[in-house]
Amino acid sequence: MSVACSCDGDGDWYYYGPSDFQVLDTKYSRKCMSCGERIAVGAECASFPRYRPPNDDHEMEDRIYGDEVPMATWYACETCAGVYFSITELGYCVMIGDGMTMKQNAHMVGNPEMWE
Repeated sequence: MSVACSCDGDGDWYYYGPSDFQVLDTKYSRKCMSCGERIAVGAECASFPRYRPPNDDHEMEDRIYGDEVPMATWYACETCAGVYFSITELGYCVMIGDGMTMKQNAHMVGNPEMWE
């Protein structure tokens, strides 16, 4: 997960950022996309529904899904989601698939001790 000043650009896939915490209401627990911790069913988290543009080689995708082919939703635990919300409130864009951990981003929002 990395941070940028702008969300512009062409990517292989995109996501809808959450606006608030939610309760994980899936059948099974999920793994946090950032820290890798297990998120138990019923725990506070944030979900990131992802999608990609249709493949140019497959007209069928375009006919079935239109402009957004759905992908698996990623989840962030309560701690990582809190850092995500703090960063986005500062006006930064978060690229969730870039591999940077939220531990590194916590220093940006002035709360590095949360990872000590």
